[in-house]
Amino acid sequence: MNKYNNEIFGTLCLLAAGFFLSFGGLLIRLVDEASTMQITSYRSITFSLVALIYILFKYKSQTPKAFINIGSRGVILMFVLGLSNIFFVFGMSNTTVANAVFIMSTGPLFAAFASYFFLKKIIGTKTIIAIAGSMFGIGIMFSQGLGSANNLGNIIILFVPICFAIQLTMVNSKPDVDYVPSVFLSGLFVLFVGLAIIPDYSISMGDLFIVLFMGAFQVGLGFLLITIGSRYIPPHRAALYVLLEPVLAPLWAWIGVGETPPYIELLGGLIVFSFVLWRLIDQFLEAEKHKE
Repeated sequence: MNKYNNEIFGTLCLLAAGFFLSFGGLLIRLVDEASTMQITSYRSITFSLVALIYILFKYKSQTPKAFINIGSRGVILMFVLGLSNIFFVFGMSNTTVANAVFIMSTGPLFAAFASYFFLKKIIGTKTIIAIAGSMFGIGIMFSQGLGSANNLGNIIILFVPICFAIQLTMVNSKPDVDYVPSVFLSGLFVLFVGLAIIPDYSISMGDLFIVLFMGAFQVGLGFLLITIGSRYIPPHRAALYVLLEPVLAPLWAWIGVGETPPYIELLGGLIVFSFVLWRLIDQFLEAEKHKE
């Protein structure tokens, strides 16, 4: 694929990642009794399995070489991805969902910072406008649900978008390296950490099914597509496209469990979606011009 086909492929992967990740809130609400660490640990089983299936399908007999190719950077990325999952669980347990989603939605700001200072990427005016407009929309979405009584959780959850920006930067800095093996290893890392600190391993069959489905469908495919797509898209734009997650999450909760989102939240989501769609259309038009 040439550069512009790569960008279109990467963009579609990132949009699909935001779509799959957006089901997290609904799926967690369908869990009855499992603790947050049980959810995170057990979902890591199918999370790693999805990555392993991709690796085996793509590399076949060259699978060991694929793991060797990630090098020390891949090991660091493994810890970044694993810690991101752990920060998410402990942060979410100590703050409100509204606070958590709002703070995690600052990912494009951290990604833009990392893209400019570490990759020396020039951030175009259109992308800056799209990020600023999306942040404005995110602010509207959660303006009525933010609180300052959960400072510990807010601080912990802040490391999630920071880890996300690091992930995008590391993957994009070496686009010739496939870091999906790091995704597989990060799942094992979280699983072993969880099993070491969970006081009770027992979980109902219903909860186990939902958690395993979550690991494969939501975070498994989500993180797999982010790792693939961010090889071809600069971090600041990659984080912008994944913002479909907080936009769609309230919609699935509304459809799935009747959790009606406030009108102000729908308005903010529409603003975010509009700016992301505008930047997407503009990117595709730019790609078409280069084909002519």
